[in-house]
Amino acid sequence: MQAKITHPQGYRCAPNGARVVVFAFGDIVTGQVALWALDEKAAIPFNPVQETKVIAAPETKGRRGRK
Repeated sequence: MQAKITHPQGYRCAPNGARVVVFAFGDIVTGQVALWALDEKAAIPFNPVQETKVIAAPETKGRRGRK
């Protein structure tokens, strides 16, 4: 599970026990930290989408009108 931190002041938790870790706004977190952040409404689910390259059609010249 992945989540993106959306709280403006970041998200603070202690995933390793005693030491508090601060995750900044926009960070992607995983695992137990993601579940905690989602429960506290400090993050939204993050599902990365692979980008596709858009290829434009080649430009062609239009027909010339008669004079």
